[in-house]
Amino acid sequence: VLERLRNVALPSGLNPVLGPLSTGVGEIFRYIIRAPGVPLVEQRALQEWVIEPRLRAVRGVADLVSFGGGVKQFQVSVNLDRLKSYALPITDVYQAIADNNQNAGGGYIEHGDEALVVRGVGLLSGVDDIGEVLVSPRDGLPIRVRDLAEVTVGPQPRTGIVGFNDRDDVVEGVVLLIKGRDAVSVLGEDKERVADLNAHRLPPGVKIEPIYDRTELVQHTVMTVEHNMLEGAALILLILVVFLRSAMVAAIVTLVIPLSLLFAFILIDAKGVSANLISLGAIDFGIIVDSAVVLVEAIMVKITLDMARQENLNHMRQTMLMTAAEMGRPILFSKAIIITAFLPIFTFQRVEAKIFSPMAFTLSFALIGSLIVTLTLIPVLLSFLLGPRLEEKHNGLVHAMESFYRRTLEWILDRPRRVIGGALLSLLLSLGLLGVIGTEFMPKLDEGNIWLTVTLPTPISLDKAKEIERGVRKRIEEFPEALSVLTQLGRPEDGTDPKGFNNLEILVSLQPKSTWRYPSKDALIGEMNERLSVFPGVQLNFSQVIQDNVEEAISGVKGEIAVKIFGDDLKVLQEKADEVVHILKTTQGATDVAAEQQAGLAQVVIEIDRARIARYGINVADVEHVIEMAVGGKTASQLLEGNRRFDISVRMQKHFRSSVAALENLGVKSPDGSLIPLAQLATIKVDVGASRISREENSRRISIKCNLRGRDQGGFVQEAMPRVAAEVSLPPGYRVVWSGQFENQQRAMKRLAVIVPISLTLIFVLLFWAFQSVRHAMLIVMNVPFALIGGLVALWVTGINLSVSAAVGFIALFGIAVQNGVILVSQLNALVREGQPLHEAIVSGATSRLRPVVMTALMAMLGLFPAALSTSVGSETAKPFAVVIIGGLVTATLLTLSILPLLYRYFERNVSKNS
Repeated sequence: VLERLRNVALPSGLNPVLGPLSTGVGEIFRYIIRAPGVPLVEQRALQEWVIEPRLRAVRGVADLVSFGGGVKQFQVSVNLDRLKSYALPITDVYQAIADNNQNAGGGYIEHGDEALVVRGVGLLSGVDDIGEVLVSPRDGLPIRVRDLAEVTVGPQPRTGIVGFNDRDDVVEGVVLLIKGRDAVSVLGEDKERVADLNAHRLPPGVKIEPIYDRTELVQHTVMTVEHNMLEGAALILLILVVFLRSAMVAAIVTLVIPLSLLFAFILIDAKGVSANLISLGAIDFGIIVDSAVVLVEAIMVKITLDMARQENLNHMRQTMLMTAAEMGRPILFSKAIIITAFLPIFTFQRVEAKIFSPMAFTLSFALIGSLIVTLTLIPVLLSFLLGPRLEEKHNGLVHAMESFYRRTLEWILDRPRRVIGGALLSLLLSLGLLGVIGTEFMPKLDEGNIWLTVTLPTPISLDKAKEIERGVRKRIEEFPEALSVLTQLGRPEDGTDPKGFNNLEILVSLQPKSTWRYPSKDALIGEMNERLSVFPGVQLNFSQVIQDNVEEAISGVKGEIAVKIFGDDLKVLQEKADEVVHILKTTQGATDVAAEQQAGLAQVVIEIDRARIARYGINVADVEHVIEMAVGGKTASQLLEGNRRFDISVRMQKHFRSSVAALENLGVKSPDGSLIPLAQLATIKVDVGASRISREENSRRISIKCNLRGRDQGGFVQEAMPRVAAEVSLPPGYRVVWSGQFENQQRAMKRLAVIVPISLTLIFVLLFWAFQSVRHAMLIVMNVPFALIGGLVALWVTGINLSVSAAVGFIALFGIAVQNGVILVSQLNALVREGQPLHEAIVSGATSRLRPVVMTALMAMLGLFPAALSTSVGSETAKPFAVVIIGGLVTATLLTLSILPLLYRYFERNVSKNS
């Protein structure tokens, strides 16, 4: 990359450098300096030369951005009248300082037996030293810097200001994480260094105060996941005890969970896959232990029927071995089928791949681990810990369920057309819900904060922007829900963010929800939006810290929905953007709608007249050096204070550069030594130009951003996109592109539409391999669509949108539904092969498999039940996945136990007739 950057043709003085190896979500730690009575310039110096080097040295920190306060600077403020009196240009002052602040080496000289290094020391040491610098001799007298300018220490021109609560100006630091590093470990070391700085390295009374800490969100989400997992494991253990009537057997089965997770974590660590909220929250312990349940239940039934078990322990163990071998094939294929169902997730790309691939790896590895433990360790533990005591105890609940199911199944088998017709009708009605259920990429994760971007009208001065910033900050502080309010106006001095004084960003840390007066975060934001709308001309955009960065990384625009118009003419782009804004504002659910500000930047334009400068023998560069130095200020050199470096800036005093008339009097030195007023060399005027020109895909573009409240992304885009296409007429060469989070959803759904059928085909191949029968494979696959019924109804009832998380839930659901079909069909085939009549084999086989089928379904549902009901931080992402599986398993289990026996009878009868 650096090699290619060197080949780019750039204006002289511009040197491209690589930015920090961080990502849009790399901001992991924010802090301010609390130092009562310490000047802001000194606070900023402590930040840059004491705090920043210590925190930047932590492994995993990509960069540390300093914002606010005043950057210390030695300022040489030149008096134009004095320059004119000595007929000197400002460039001579600049050059004199640059030439009088350096050391030199003279090699060495021999002095006796020693070699002495020769050093010429000429570095400037302070304000007085700078004032003594010679600019030019005149009539035998020196003209020094102090004769032409005032030398002071002060802050460099401000490009941004940070406010915090009731303080109008503070110093802030933002720590950026290197891409791929663990935020928790990096922040742990950072906080240790902060404690050390506060205790030992900073002056008395100066403290670092954390404002935003990513570990708080991580800890809360981890606590949510741990809580849900523990509750799910407890519910599974309860189900095992109720159905198996043995605490010891239930404990042995439950042992599969930690061992499988350990196996999975070892493999994902070896593969370098990092666990995330989705991958941990989507772990369903019920799916992990279901194979062990099926095996244990089969062993208990076999041993109970084996009357010789009491007299011969070896015979009992032989029975266990035979049962494990007999059940090994269907268990192996059932796990292979579930893992195959996850195949579409492995094909995800970009954002969705980073979110969901760890989940697919974690679950797949855990299922492999559970398969190994189930077929090896479980039979051994049953044999050695329980021995002859292992038998099926009478279970009144199971007996009652089996009696009721037997009667129900007889009724179903007598009315095949009604049952199948009712199931098909339910499936069609549930598919109709797709037109009602909203769609989105991912549910919003509540980060516990609000990130508000306020775009002020342009042009605007720093003082006016500060006035609005104070007003906005005080309005937000009036909300009891606000724990703290941090504001960032403008941009940091390092130039990493090209924003102007019209950009105000606000971080609002929130109190716990239990103390709120509002029922939801959307309600709180709605009230904030109403109270802040009193400021004229401002545009508001409500988001969250991570969400805001992710949205900008996805589309380059800070908003959930982004509409980009590409073309050449900035005026046409602005006109068409205004038309799109009007359409979006009149579409239900739209909020925070605004077009990118590209015009309205007030400028003082100095047009150099080449004919005039040629008459005086002056070059364009000579004029521009004066403009750059006199108006903007230019660093001539740096002054060392110990290991600290501070710029020495040369600039004209304020009243000599604050108006067009003042600029016209600036002098440019000609070859004959005379000063030519700038008015004689250029035309100076005030104009309005573009504040920014955005480019993408080698073309100019303007963007319109939009957030949504009370409406899903997919439905909004489906309504707004045709309106924009119909109502906005674009000239030739112009085009509209829709972007944002819904773009990720569409890409993921399109990929699923291709890969899911392939995955089902592979499942069909596995089923054929397992049963050596096309009809049995087809029979089980035909059961899969009925799993959609409960999942779609569950989404509709709970009001949850169909997201990629929910789609992944459907994928997992298909695998579980197929597994239940494998369990049932395997038993029916076994009884038919034993010679039982078809009807009797179906009734007795389905009834005997009722307990494992119901147990596995209940465990899979209850394992995710806490995640479906949780309202804690981080629960939003796993909830669609959990709701889909719980709802889908209800109908999938019911229909597996009713429709599948019917279809089995139909297929087997046809085979018999053909035979």
